[in-house]
Amino acid sequence: MKRLVNIFFVLTLLVFSSCEDFIDLKPLDKISTDDYWKTPKDLEYYTRQFYPVFAPNSQMVAETATHSDDMVHGSHSNILNGERTRRTGDWKWEWNKIRNINIFFENYHKCEDDFSTYKHYVGEAHFFRAWFYFDLLKMYGDIPWYSNVLQLDSEDELMRPRDSRVLIADSVLADIDKAILYLDNRSKAGNNTINKEAALAFKTRVALYEGTWQKYHANTPFGVSGADPDKYFRQAVQAAEELINGNYEAGIYNTGNPDNDYFEMFGMDNMSGVSEVLLYKAFNAADGMGNSVQGFVTYNMNEKGVTWDLVSSYLGKDGKPYDYLNLAKTTKGNAFLTKIAEDCDARLKSTVWIPGDLMSQVTGAYFDKPTVDAGALQLCPTGFQVKKTGNPYSPAAGQSWEIQAETGFILLRYGEVLLNYAEAKYELDKTIAYEQLNLLRKRAGMPDFVVNSQQSDPNLVNYGYTVSDELYEIRRERRVEMALEGQRDEDYQRWAAHALFKGKRPKGYPVSREEFPNYPHPVDENGLIDYYALQIPNGYQFRENQDYLYSIPQDEITLNPNLVQNPGW
Repeated sequence: MKRLVNIFFVLTLLVFSSCEDFIDLKPLDKISTDDYWKTPKDLEYYTRQFYPVFAPNSQMVAETATHSDDMVHGSHSNILNGERTRRTGDWKWEWNKIRNINIFFENYHKCEDDFSTYKHYVGEAHFFRAWFYFDLLKMYGDIPWYSNVLQLDSEDELMRPRDSRVLIADSVLADIDKAILYLDNRSKAGNNTINKEAALAFKTRVALYEGTWQKYHANTPFGVSGADPDKYFRQAVQAAEELINGNYEAGIYNTGNPDNDYFEMFGMDNMSGVSEVLLYKAFNAADGMGNSVQGFVTYNMNEKGVTWDLVSSYLGKDGKPYDYLNLAKTTKGNAFLTKIAEDCDARLKSTVWIPGDLMSQVTGAYFDKPTVDAGALQLCPTGFQVKKTGNPYSPAAGQSWEIQAETGFILLRYGEVLLNYAEAKYELDKTIAYEQLNLLRKRAGMPDFVVNSQQSDPNLVNYGYTVSDELYEIRRERRVEMALEGQRDEDYQRWAAHALFKGKRPKGYPVSREEFPNYPHPVDENGLIDYYALQIPNGYQFRENQDYLYSIPQDEITLNPNLVQNPGW
């Protein structure tokens, strides 16, 4: 079996080999005993515990894309609508992972073998700490940085204030640099374990995030003291150029079939041979470690749907903005879906189902029409039914989500690196990375990247501030290429772009009354599904002076008065 899906089994085998062994086990923070840490295998087994908590256990679009303007899931998003309340409880779960990683750093040097035999596992530990701390940075902003194991009698450490996000971001990037230094290349490690190429890709993500956060949140409650966005843009560019120009196993998946390549990649079970996939989570249904992705995208939509905003961001096949709303005035329902599939970027018909698409070879099911009038389990509230990550040839396709699939979950891919590079490069020196962007365009059978005038776009989006035509198109390319991959919420956060959705409702396709004569939900003046008209009549009410960060849990502030609450909370 693949290493990632073996993790739980191996750890269980080690821990529960006998009842007596289990009773004699020492607590995790007491594992630094004389009989441990001595061999590379000890270090390998220790780092394996972090793989299961490092990635979602189920599927891509069902879990990671529903708090953005790209997708809806049942009730409206409480995050976009400013409905989150102050957090109670403590940080135990978030910080337990950091503590356990730091236990490794305090003990790995006890290994008796040469450093070269275990440096890869040291690299994994640096990567994991960077990954977990980056998650905390995105949630809370300023947080304490701990590089050692906290002791209960260390009052100074336990009562310390929050460190600045600059220190946290720099420390995360320093950890990633160590990971890059120590990790094996993908050619040796494979791509369903952490590797050097994945670490370089992750560095582009972190550096771009921090650079744009510091730039676009300036002069807001979330502004950063001592901000230096260009410092991070340079790091993103340098890491990307190292991966692009270096001797690494990385490229764009392109077999020369623009109608299928993009779609096919996301639905694969075994992604080990795909050079674009730098790091993915593998699954094994036979051992009870499958996922439910195929059931969700080919059978039970469970109240999920792509939004009009995302669909209308795709360019026509000629590379120019497409007038979706004008088409919707005369063309409804299935005819609308079929027409945009014929006229627009092939990535669109790889992301939403189009009438006539094969959904399951097992059941012989084809996509007939969206389930806009179905019950909750199969309802698609927008009419744009999620197709991305589907695989009609999976044994689980066309069946209930209870039938487990093995569809891989992509964590880092080369396509994102090219987009991170293009955005950071333009932010840094106003240079357009035509060569890199055209690799993505070529895969989709699209014309080369060109800069369209924003004023020529009938689907113009408003960021709440002025952006150049060049940056507008780079951001569009990112949205289209990375649709439903869990990055859109991070994008609006780092861009300070609540204007994209505040005061607006997520809408759907122009429903056909001939196809659905008893359609029960509201539609707007253009005939677009307006499913949330009654739930959020005034649109999303995001609180821009509060909702860009979570609140610090109240129990933590009570225990440590040196912690200062986040803005607005």
